[in-house]
This record gives sequence, C-alpha cells and structure tokens, in this order.
Amino acid sequence: MAEGRSFIKWAGGKTRYAAALVAAAPSFTGRYWEPFMGSAAVFFELRPAKAVLSDANPDLVACFRAVAADPEAVMARLDAMPNTPEQFALVRRQDPAGLDDVARAARVIYLNKTAFRGLWRVNRRGAFNTPYGAYDRPYYRRETLLDASRALAGVDLRECDFADALREAAAGDWVFLDPPYLPEGGFADFKRYTAGQFRDDDHQRLADEMRDASARGVLLTMTNSDTDATRRIYAGFRTTRMATRRDINLRAAARASFDLVVTNY
Repeated sequence: MAEGRSFIKWAGGKTRYAAALVAAAPSFTGRYWEPFMGSAAVFFELRPAKAVLSDANPDLVACFRAVAADPEAVMARLDAMPNTPEQFALVRRQDPAGLDDVARAARVIYLNKTAFRGLWRVNRRGAFNTPYGAYDRPYYRRETLLDASRALAGVDLRECDFADALREAAAGDWVFLDPPYLPEGGFADFKRYTAGQFRDDDHQRLADEMRDASARGVLLTMTNSDTDATRRIYAGFRTTRMATRRDINLRAAARASFDLVVTNY
C-alpha cells in the first residue's frame, strides 16, 4: 500500500520510525511543521490537514513542488533517463539552477535512486559528488508518487532556514525537527546536504530557537544522536531513547544504535 510512504529515501530519514513518532505525537490544534524536510517521512505518515514543509536544500524543495504540481510530467522525464554510468555522470554534472522544476525534480529522484546508498552529498560549491551506485531498481512507484502528490496538495513548501520556520510557528502548532545529527564518529559525522553544511554552532542556534518557540506554546519534537553534546546543547527539554539503525554505516556491527527524542511535552 503506497499511502503513508515518501517517494524518496533520505540519509537519516525517519521512514522506519515514522509510525512510532506519530504515535507519540502531541495533541495539537494548529499547523504541522517540518523544517528539516528530507523525505518528509513523518509528514506522509501523519497526513496533517495543515502543514508547512521546508528545507535549506533548494533542489529538494523544487522536487517536492514539482511532484505536488505535476507528478505525471516528473515520471515521464524519469522514464527517459537510463540507469547507466554515462547518464549518471551527465545528470550529476547538470547545474540545477538552469533546469525547470520538472527536470530538477527528476534529477533529484534519479540521483537519489542511482547514487551510492542514495546519499545526497554536495561539496562547498554545491556540486553533487556522490559516486554511482549501480543499483537495479525502479526510480519510482507510480502509486507512491501519485499518492505523495495528493498528500502534498495545499501544503506550504518553502526553501528557508529552520529558524524562519520556528519563529513563525504559533502556539498549538507541532514542529518535528530532524536536523543533521551531532557527530558520533565515522559516517555519523556526515552533514554535507547543502553547500553551507550544518555545524555545532547551528545546533546551538537550533536549541536557542527551540527554547524561544517553546516559550510561545509551540509543541516540539526533535530527533538527534544520543551523545553528551546533544544532552548538553539541548538541556532543559525532555529526552527519551529510541532504538535505531544506521544504514549509512558500512560496518554492519556499528549500525545498531540509539537516537534521542527531545520534546517539550
């Protein structure tokens, strides 16, 4: 059944845990916000009546907008893109700023499905630099993409910093935050989803914005790594542990771990 699923997978995304996170969601009367959109797994599980999805990654936001507006055109564009090393190299070299929204969306989905481990990684110039994954799998499932388009109808999709979203959220809104995690070591240190990256001082900035929003009556849930630094930076919020897996880690024995779920309720 397609319902409840995103049309892409994102490193660190919450597809496996979306049902559990929604089951533990607070009772809220306002809008749902996801300022680190990624695959928007929790949104697709929740299906809220009013939602604002945002991200600092302009390609990702353009992709969601095109899927919402014209999924048939996105699928047609993908159907014309062969899964070969040559095509991958061509698509990877494209300047997304020169593409229309449909072509930009197809590029995001194509790279997401064909790059190594589906990893969206860019250098400081913003150029995509993940190698080819040589996977033999479909770029999309028609039912899933059409269902995602229906779910996104009427959703406010924005390219913005998380602080802009948190400052606009009002009392009674629920904000789910899934930022790039604080480092645990090795592959968990990955944070190059955008050219600007996401650093320790961004986590401190996020914690400050969360405290301000909490004081206004905004309901907050954040997932992050279970580290001393996480507990220190986000001190004052409630924390629980959630068992997870790190599929991006190449060593199978290192994939089992715990996340912290940080809330103000």
